[in-house]
Amino acid sequence: MKRKAFLSFILGSILLFSIYHFPEFFSEFWIMAVFKIGFLIVALLLAFLQGWKGLAAYGLGIKDRWLPNLLKGLLIGVMGFSLSLWISSILGFENIFFQQSFSFVLKQLPMLLLMTAIPSVAEDILTRGYLYAHLGNKMGKISWIFLSAAIFVLNHIWRLNDGFAVITYLFLLGLLLAYTVWLTKSLWMAFGIHWGSNIMFESSTTFLKIESLVTHRGDTWVLAAVWGLFFLLMLFSSRQARLKEIPGVAI
Repeated sequence: MKRKAFLSFILGSILLFSIYHFPEFFSEFWIMAVFKIGFLIVALLLAFLQGWKGLAAYGLGIKDRWLPNLLKGLLIGVMGFSLSLWISSILGFENIFFQQSFSFVLKQLPMLLLMTAIPSVAEDILTRGYLYAHLGNKMGKISWIFLSAAIFVLNHIWRLNDGFAVITYLFLLGLLLAYTVWLTKSLWMAFGIHWGSNIMFESSTTFLKIESLVTHRGDTWVLAAVWGLFFLLMLFSSRQARLKEIPGVAI
């Protein structure tokens, strides 16, 4: 990467990082909303300034099966987080109760979907889409995936003191999301997985009552194991798909 391009990349990273995290210093909801939406506007303008055509630069172009990829990602994200809750309940780590009426869920769901979508896509641009636009053709697959996963972990600066279980689950989820971007050459499926997971997390705090039955972080380790399993399944399924494309290879 040339010096001018590298400087542009670094300055853009700092700008996006600053806008994304600025609301963390305040408790007002409107500040969070303004800056998360503002992040998307700045990311769009930054893409034009750096010579690309809008958000498509970050893998958010409206083409190439974007909607099926988004829906598939949503399903994976919802299933992954739900599976971790179910396993934690089966193992006796948590008791889970549904504490809201169906009408309350229907009333709250549209806002929940919106308020999880915007932060999810903003973080996906910051930790994956922007990186892929600048470094996807300058790094090998493995190094780029691990770099993106590491940046995803470091982007959770407010949770780095929560213990090794949290860092592990963030890293394994980061691997899954980064590999999905590399595999599809798009951000849509990764955004869907991230969004689906955040939908279920917010739903678990808004619609459910979760009673912890243990003092250890067993539930977080279960979540980490689920994302690790989904990452391995994604690796396996993509390998099988590649083998099917090779004439004369039996699987």
